[in-house]
Amino acid sequence: MRKNLDAILAEKGAGGLLLYSESFKNPNMYYLTKFLAPDPFIFIKKTDCPPTIVLNPMEFPRAQKESAVKDVRSYSDNNYAEIVKAVKEPRLGFQKFLASVVERELGKETIVCVPTNFPLMVADGLRREGLKIQPMYDVVEKARETKEPDEIEEIVKAQRVNEKAMAETISTISSCDVGPNRTLMQKTDGKKKLLTVGDLKALIGHSFLDGWCSAEEEVIVACGPRSSDPHYNGVAEDRIRADQPIVLDLFPRNISYRYWADMTRTVVKGRASGAVKRMFEAVSEAKDTCIEALRAGVLGKEMYDLCCDVLERAGYETLRGGKKAAKGFVHSLGHGVGLEIHENPSMSEYSSEPLREHSVVSVEPGLYDPEVGGVRIEDIVEIAKRGCNNLTDMPVILEV
Repeated sequence: MRKNLDAILAEKGAGGLLLYSESFKNPNMYYLTKFLAPDPFIFIKKTDCPPTIVLNPMEFPRAQKESAVKDVRSYSDNNYAEIVKAVKEPRLGFQKFLASVVERELGKETIVCVPTNFPLMVADGLRREGLKIQPMYDVVEKARETKEPDEIEEIVKAQRVNEKAMAETISTISSCDVGPNRTLMQKTDGKKKLLTVGDLKALIGHSFLDGWCSAEEEVIVACGPRSSDPHYNGVAEDRIRADQPIVLDLFPRNISYRYWADMTRTVVKGRASGAVKRMFEAVSEAKDTCIEALRAGVLGKEMYDLCCDVLERAGYETLRGGKKAAKGFVHSLGHGVGLEIHENPSMSEYSSEPLREHSVVSVEPGLYDPEVGGVRIEDIVEIAKRGCNNLTDMPVILEV
């Protein structure tokens, strides 16, 4: 949570925090400011003091109205033109301007934390001006791990949009006729045409936009043996066929508030094979078992081990302990969801940090067999002191 930022900075030995970025694609900048801007601007904060943002004059009036940061300043209030014009190369002039802002707000002796993706050339320029710039892992990201109530609300809203899109997609698959070579045929304007991945992704994209969410090109619609690759997202021409597993991994992001949701379902139009049914039953048991065991304080690797216990007991291979496996459970159990679709915390064999109350994580066990296909089921949950709250309201069914 934002209230934890000062304690995190103090723990890292930093006297201040500096970001220089746009906020449409940079989740940390948006998180700290709640202000969307397409061009880079300055966020600066002394530990245990309120933050300041400094922007170009065009964005200044809007930032005053919209930003969560109360101290909003314009470049023109900070001798921008004078400093930049004194240097032959304007971009180097901006570095001098930024250095003047940092020195005035934080001082030259302060260790200034910057995120690991801070521009190298800008960092070098600030160091040449005598400032102590130190990239640090997991500062803003650590604060973002635990969600405020309004953040949970935005994630839930996005998940409701996701559920609607998923229901429409599964309904479309279910309503199709079975044509030659077990291909699915949909009725359009009284005519039958092949159902393809492109058709389903178009439906998903329109449904997301109806809910004011964006659809990423990596949305996964994978049918048959190709679904055994966990991140094969399908190409437009791929045909959807009966009696084969169809993995649907959907993750919309709210356009206005930037929060993501995530959900996966696996369905079969018609009859699932015995192999797919056994995989589905094992994955369902693993998901339910892990959700029942989740609570604040457990380690991510403990949850991963629990998932592996269930799947190995059912006769499937995992990667636990550095094993190599061409099929079975070949990825982590889950990841954080928020302003990024994949963020901290994680639940893998290497996750030694305890899960914290109000974190939001995916729970997504899966099994994969190149000869059969894949089965993955995913919900997102909020970690609580005693258990977790499932933020997903979508039935889990195999045959449709």
